[in-house]
Amino acid sequence: MREAFARHGGTEVDTQGDAFFFVFPSADDALTAAGEGCELLEPGPVRVRVGLHTGTPHLTGEGYVGADVHLAARIGAAGHGGQIVLSEATRHELGSGRELLDLGEHRLKDFDDPVQLFQLGVGRFPPLKTVSNTNLPRPASSFVGRARDAAAVAELIRGGARLLTLTGPGGSGKTRLAIEVAAELVPEFRAGVFWVELAALDDPELVPEEISRILGAREGLTRHIGERELLLVLDNFEQVVEAGPAIVDLVSSCPNLHVLVTSRELLRLRDEIEYAVEPLPPDDASRLFADRSGLPADEAVIALCGALDNLPLAVELAAARTDVLSPAQILDRLGRRLDLFRGARDVHARQQTLRATIQWSHELLDDDEQRLFARLAVFAGGCTLDAAEAVAGAELDVLEALVQKSLVRHSGERFWMLETIRDYGLERLDEGGEAAELRRRHAEWFLALVEEAEPHLDGAAQVEWLARLEEDVANIRDASGQPDLAARFLAALRFFWAKRGYVAEGRRLVEEVLPGLADADPAKPMALATASLLAVMQGDWEAAVAHGERCGELGIAAGDDAPRVEVASALGRALLAVGQEERALALFTEVAARGVEIGRPSLAAIALLNLGYLALVRGNPGSAHVHFERSCELARRVKDGHVIARSLGGLASAALETGRLDEARLYAAESLAIAAPAHDRDNVGWALELAGCASAAGDPERAARLLGAAEGVRTALGGSLSGLEQAQHERALSLLSDSLEPKALAAALQEGRNLPLDDAAALAG
Repeated sequence: MREAFARHGGTEVDTQGDAFFFVFPSADDALTAAGEGCELLEPGPVRVRVGLHTGTPHLTGEGYVGADVHLAARIGAAGHGGQIVLSEATRHELGSGRELLDLGEHRLKDFDDPVQLFQLGVGRFPPLKTVSNTNLPRPASSFVGRARDAAAVAELIRGGARLLTLTGPGGSGKTRLAIEVAAELVPEFRAGVFWVELAALDDPELVPEEISRILGAREGLTRHIGERELLLVLDNFEQVVEAGPAIVDLVSSCPNLHVLVTSRELLRLRDEIEYAVEPLPPDDASRLFADRSGLPADEAVIALCGALDNLPLAVELAAARTDVLSPAQILDRLGRRLDLFRGARDVHARQQTLRATIQWSHELLDDDEQRLFARLAVFAGGCTLDAAEAVAGAELDVLEALVQKSLVRHSGERFWMLETIRDYGLERLDEGGEAAELRRRHAEWFLALVEEAEPHLDGAAQVEWLARLEEDVANIRDASGQPDLAARFLAALRFFWAKRGYVAEGRRLVEEVLPGLADADPAKPMALATASLLAVMQGDWEAAVAHGERCGELGIAAGDDAPRVEVASALGRALLAVGQEERALALFTEVAARGVEIGRPSLAAIALLNLGYLALVRGNPGSAHVHFERSCELARRVKDGHVIARSLGGLASAALETGRLDEARLYAAESLAIAAPAHDRDNVGWALELAGCASAAGDPERAARLLGAAEGVRTALGGSLSGLEQAQHERALSLLSDSLEPKALAAALQEGRNLPLDDAAALAG
């Protein structure tokens, strides 16, 4: 190196350890000498780093001193073996023809202002060892999940997004995502990536001043940034949103400036791009919990994360509790979730607990927004705009503001809250003195909905109405708890509960409400009809008979024969099960004849279905087949999908009894094709059972999985097999026991129990 430097006029000034300091009369001489010296070393194992700077040092008796000498040393120390790094001042003095790589602006130890650095040649080296051209915070924990979000946000910025806002509720992980994206982009912004924390500010006018302080801008922010390639990350912008126009002006004036904002609400600025940060996907949430707690991501952890809305902050705070509580114990205590979880002492106060995090957002609302926020908490599982207006008195502008501030979510035609946020809203509702009135209006609204739906639940429009009620099942569940309205809910919901598989839930409400209902209550007869139907579906024959007979008695006493007709099929099935075949036959025959006459063709179709079942029980499958076909034809005429699927199941059962196994499988598959898309779990369970029984002789493993799947559905409904179905099941199990080893049979049955409904239906197809 000394020989090369001497050839180009270099003078050695100082040597310290393995480092030495030369000066040259020109920048070109210095750079040429450094390049030649490094080339001469290439055949051997030694590599040197070289830093060049041009300035005006002071000459003393001990040599050259001053800031420029110190800066040259810092530049040299920043490089790596074989790398030649030079300052902007040196580059400015060079002649043409040099191949230089711009390394961007870097902050060097002991120097306030960033320094533009370049590299001789285009060789690849690790990042310079500078203080760094970023002040990004360094999270103590790993980044788990959000990989797709991080890639998407980074790509938006690379693609030209100049003002990008990450929005989402408190605790959704906006800040952590912003740090990860910004860290990835550091090498791509030559003037650096800088973090500006705004949580402590409450005056929008201080925002430009805070940015200037972070950047070290002394001559005005716009002038300081100029044409620099710079990324600013502005964290927690929600409480200084009025500073938004100043940020837009800054972006407009600085052509290479990009701004990444985190905020609980959209800034609503010109050219702003929003990226909504949603709760974590379930797999990522459970991985985050496992990472922070050191526990496996088992079913209890998955359930716990789901109960916490998969909200990153909530998951991390819960994981911190695992030193004293198991995930199952935490799940049991989630009724106190706002106070149960407390973060580390060094976490910002607003993230110490879930309550503090949500309260931070709540305090930024105006009076109208706070009032509507509390009122909307009355809805469980969200609501439509009509419901929000009618029950909560929502005004569209105020509702939109809550959506923009990430306290209310909006998807499709529904507005809803994360449960952690709703818990806080319910507290505010109870404190505000409106809770009783709001809950009453809520119950009346959803009672009107279910009573409007009830006449359509056994006709051509049943799929649409069942889906509409399904959307609000959580609201209906809450509303049906109003004591003086409960009987009307029971009366109106029987087909919904039966067809959508809420049998056990419906029966629990029935048993709670019925004992307190007076016989004079006009809703009681039809509530008893509901009770009888649900008892039949669970195989509780005595209760079904008692409720069904009392239903008819009260209806007749009130001069109304409709309840007796409505309950006839359920009562008849129960009577048949307890051995009263003649009474059952009379009921079925009457309704089959009168159903169309009184405008209830679906009831007639169900009666024909039951006549077919009775024929099967009596050992007359031919007659049963005729009744099932007539039932199916009538149900198709009125487009009652539930009865169509049920009648096809009957046809499968009749074919099974006569050994026509292929025909039975086809009927069962056709029944499933109708029931599964409609989420008609009762019919799905029966069709799976029939498909399994029909496959037992020819495909035992498949049959066992189907029977296991059917058992899983029955368990969820709270039902059981009896009578003819039990006999068919036992015959199939006997065949399977002859074909499969006990362990293989048990494994196939268990596999079936664990199958999702769609997969089970596909297996039967």
